[in-house]
Parts: sequence; structure tokens; C-alpha cells
Amino acid sequence: MKNKRLLSPKEAAAELGIYINTVHRWDEAGKLHSVRTAGKQRRIPIEEISRLRRLGRGEQGAERCALYARVSSVRQEQDGNLARQTARLQEAARARGYEVVAVISEQASSLNEKRKGMKKLMGLIKERAIELILIEYPDRLVRFSFG
Repeated sequence: MKNKRLLSPKEAAAELGIYINTVHRWDEAGKLHSVRTAGKQRRIPIEEISRLRRLGRGEQGAERCALYARVSSVRQEQDGNLARQTARLQEAARARGYEVVAVISEQASSLNEKRKGMKKLMGLIKERAIELILIEYPDRLVRFSFG
């Protein structure tokens, strides 16, 4: 029997750039195929990660994504935190083979509902111009009710 590499749900989520809860939901819905160990733990074959990546690709051959970086204070922006955050997101997109459609960075409070960057992001989603959004931490997108 060929030795297949199996990933934990956490590892699979990291490879796909999604939340671990999404891995579980996709498995339960049949979108993602997993195997169970003798101890009943869920494992995802590495080939399944490749299959999911192929399914999600647009016509250019890569999943289209938007990068969203945000800092809450002018000082953080001036200290270069925003630029470093954006650079890390660009590197993550490159490493995963994503096509970056938009890079959105802004200095604004997460409690501000009128963020220009967030409005632009919502427009991209509405237009179906992207399949996913890369963010460093959930609180960069919204402060409350994530997870």
C-alpha cells in the first residue's frame, strides 16, 4: 500500500487558507473527502488539498483573492505596521499560488461601519471578482462576532 500523506484538519485549513470549522463543514457536506484513523480522528489526504485547489481556480488557473490589511491607529500606519502586514499577505498569496485581484489596506477602527476598504471588499464579493480574502487575523476584518 502506498504511504499517503495525511493532514490534520488544522494543517488542511492552513494549506487552504480557511478556518478549521470550514474544513469540518466541508467534510460533513461531502465537499471535502477525509479518512478516519483507528482513533476516529479526521485526516485529509494531501491529494484532496490539490483537488480542492484545482476546483476553486478561475480561468487564469489560480484562485482569485483580495488581500485586506488594516491598522487602527495613525501611529501603527506610520510605524510601518500596515506595510509589513500587506507584505506578509502578499507572500502568503504567492506561496499558495493565488491570483491577487486587489490589495486593500487602510487605517481605520474596526468599529467604523463606513470603512472605504471594507466597502471595496464587499463590492468585489458582490461582483464575484474573488473567491477568497486573505487577512492576517480575524480582528483585522471585524472586531466582534468572528470565528
